[in-house]
Amino acid sequence: MDDLLLSFFSQCETGQVKIGDFVYNIHFKITTEDICEDNIIIKIKNKDLFFKYIKEFLLLFDFDNEYDVLKKLVYLFSNLTFSDFNNIELYLKRNIEFVKNSLLQNKTISFLSSKLEIEIKSYNQESPYCFVAKITDGNYFYELPIISYGISEGACYIFAVQDKNSDKTSDYSKKVKRLLYKINKGVYENENSEYIDFKENKSFYYPENISDVSPAAVLSLSLFLKEIYDMGIMKVKVVSFLPIRYNAKKQAYLKKLEYIINRENLDFAQAQIVKEKFMFEHLRIQNNLTQKLLRNFYRINYHFPNVKISATPFEEDEFLNIDLSDFLKKDDILNEMILGVEKKLK
Repeated sequence: MDDLLLSFFSQCETGQVKIGDFVYNIHFKITTEDICEDNIIIKIKNKDLFFKYIKEFLLLFDFDNEYDVLKKLVYLFSNLTFSDFNNIELYLKRNIEFVKNSLLQNKTISFLSSKLEIEIKSYNQESPYCFVAKITDGNYFYELPIISYGISEGACYIFAVQDKNSDKTSDYSKKVKRLLYKINKGVYENENSEYIDFKENKSFYYPENISDVSPAAVLSLSLFLKEIYDMGIMKVKVVSFLPIRYNAKKQAYLKKLEYIINRENLDFAQAQIVKEKFMFEHLRIQNNLTQKLLRNFYRINYHFPNVKISATPFEEDEFLNIDLSDFLKKDDILNEMILGVEKKLK
């Protein structure tokens, strides 16, 4: 195991980890020294504890071969935030707790005239678990966006809200989408004036807003937050940016750029123009991904004002911080879906 770990970290210093036929762009250097370089530096405070936690983390899984171990290490070290670089031992300890604390259980609950099937599944990307909710009539189902999460020391870390529903055109899917669209009732009318001007083509500026959010994501998140609150979790920390993942995508962009420059035989000036265009697009995509994730939670706050956003990213720390309290009933369709229907929706 020691040799495998040392080989992994040596490859990370080069910026590429080869696992079988695949190459992962993951670039960082571990050190016990206080140094300043352009590369991403992970400062180890206690080397023995560092390796102890890594091994303890890996022992929580069953692996068929060394390739699977390396993949797990790639995922583990791809999910560091900026502050984790200087407190890697705490990060590893937190991830051990993530794996041990699935907390939620599979269940089926009544949902309007249908049912909701909730499953907690293992996940390989940002977190060890994901929350999956499906609306079903017993014969067909509509899968809501999955939520990847981890729980440590009474706080729930949310990494992603991702639409995995592959059924887009069936009659049942269309029926559910019509139902979910009701969640948007009154939302646009409560948008800020800047966004209304944008939607009415009076402005080219695209401001932050709460209506440009998938109703399915709103429902999935509401269900999830209600579930974790009922289990005693009152703190939520939304992970808005992962530098190593961002850098990996950047390296992929640069490789694509280099291929285009060589293929088109571009001179220096032409290459710079293409590079600026590519990097601008890379930044735009990352910003959209971040804002899209955060926008979900501002929308939840609109429907449930007692789901309070206590701090935005980099205001208090790197996370969007949310305080949960009892989900209160009000005249809102989403509230009816989550807290129980008092009048039939048609």
